[in-house]
Amino acid sequence: MTENIKNIKNRSFVIGDIHGCFKTLSKMLFDELKITKEDAIYFVGDFIDRGPRSKEVIDLLLELVEKGYSINPIRGNHEEMLVQHYLGESPENWFNNGAEATLRSFGIKYIQEMEDKYLQFFLNLPYYIELDDFIICHAGMNFDILNPFQDTESMLWTRDDYVDMNKTGGRKLICGHTTHLPEQIKLSLNDSKVQLDGGCVYLGRHPGLGFLCAIELNSMKLHYLQNCD
Repeated sequence: MTENIKNIKNRSFVIGDIHGCFKTLSKMLFDELKITKEDAIYFVGDFIDRGPRSKEVIDLLLELVEKGYSINPIRGNHEEMLVQHYLGESPENWFNNGAEATLRSFGIKYIQEMEDKYLQFFLNLPYYIELDDFIICHAGMNFDILNPFQDTESMLWTRDDYVDMNKTGGRKLICGHTTHLPEQIKLSLNDSKVQLDGGCVYLGRHPGLGFLCAIELNSMKLHYLQNCD
């Protein structure tokens, strides 16, 4: 599933991996970015797992859509693990990567108990979004093949930072998935692959991590907040 969005509005923000850090996301959106309905808000995926408030994160996105905000989420590998388990895959992989925190947040024991509106949210997430100057995907792309847009698994899982801009139409990638220190994220703003995962959920667990990051595409200004969840 893909989505091609051509019109960049007044401001366009891309927000990194959230992982259930609802309070930090709220602070980013309303206190730091001060979003309006004239802004376009994109997300690199990984809304759920590990952090304490996955359901509240999804509820906020759905509420903003209902209120008329331009909310444009894509699929991360954690949403993919949830979907694949719902479709019948063994839960082992997902449960090794934070599923219990998500189920607890939703107040359920089994994925089949999840309300349909949430399942539809996860099932309908696109793998990437194309903008005029950027491609937003969760992890990266496979440039060893002729058409990297065909390899959706790499979009969810790759750790490869190489970008062949001949195959992206001259567009940079904006991705999350692999955690980086704020200094590394700042440096990536000038690279062909912009990194946005500041390891928000890892505050106090991994030195230097623990930040939710966002960039404004017109100015390429980086915003980052320390986890307050």
